[in-house]
Amino acid sequence: MSRSSAGEEDLIVAKTVDIAEIPIIDFTPFREGGAQGKQQVAMEIAEACTRIGFFYLKGHGVPEAKREAIFTESARFFHQPVAEREKAKATVEWYRGWIPMPPESSLSRDSRLFEQYRIQAEFADAPEVDKIFFRPNRWPEGMPSFREACVDYYAAMLDLSRDILRAFAIGLGLPEDRFDSYFNMPICQLSLLYYIPLPPSANLEVSNTVSHTDEGPLTILAQDNVGGLEVKRLDGTWVAAPPVPGAFTINIGDMMMWWSNGRFISNYHRVRNRAGVERFSIPFFLNPDRDTVIEPVPELVAQDGGEPRFAPVHVGDHLKRFYAKLEKSGDYL
Repeated sequence: MSRSSAGEEDLIVAKTVDIAEIPIIDFTPFREGGAQGKQQVAMEIAEACTRIGFFYLKGHGVPEAKREAIFTESARFFHQPVAEREKAKATVEWYRGWIPMPPESSLSRDSRLFEQYRIQAEFADAPEVDKIFFRPNRWPEGMPSFREACVDYYAAMLDLSRDILRAFAIGLGLPEDRFDSYFNMPICQLSLLYYIPLPPSANLEVSNTVSHTDEGPLTILAQDNVGGLEVKRLDGTWVAAPPVPGAFTINIGDMMMWWSNGRFISNYHRVRNRAGVERFSIPFFLNPDRDTVIEPVPELVAQDGGEPRFAPVHVGDHLKRFYAKLEKSGDYL
């Protein structure tokens, strides 16, 4: 998570989404068509990213079997007794694996009412510095199919992310490969999330997650059929973003907003699971290489009169702030 918001407007109950608010975009012409197909899809994506920062993506080419496998394995893990989950518990020094939910004793708008299993990038030739980004993953004992499903799904999400980045570039009027060089050893993260139903005692200001934006360039979210995701429009209105069968929910993160000099919106979102049943979701957070410096693309700055709207940010330093905050708070580890 990056920027967070807990203003009075966060009390507003989400309206049912009009599909025009968060459009469904078919990625098939981009993947299979020529230059015309790519341009058409890229313009649709750019319009959504400019207006609300979210869109649904169908025709993405990821087999449904991969999604089914990782949701099945996620449920298997979270349905284990706590003692079994504890064996794969993350630590501040090795922040991969199971991260429990804080106690429910004090419900507030800052509550974190979900568990997660965190998987990050692994590299055979990982550098010796910033080990927090390059440690091996922690895997649950006796669940080889869990590891297989996660590794397989991570690879599929990284491939899809690279295609989406190319669509972003075209939509911004840049060469298709404009962002490719920043993703040679991307320090991405895959999170398996398990949301409890919000307790009956939770009033309207309590969410499973506080409203926030994401750190990286983009997030690919797979939702189950329960729903609960809510997105904030530019006018401050919250709208529900229910799952669309077979589609991923894509959102812009802070780094793409910075790269685009503010053309694309990194928008606030939250989860409120008021369905009365458990909810699973699986976001893939794309991040660039650790040593990348994110700053507004010069070609776009020139179009904006030469004024960059955002200062340069070093990816590794920026993301390490998250771990420093974690180490200070303990985050219930």
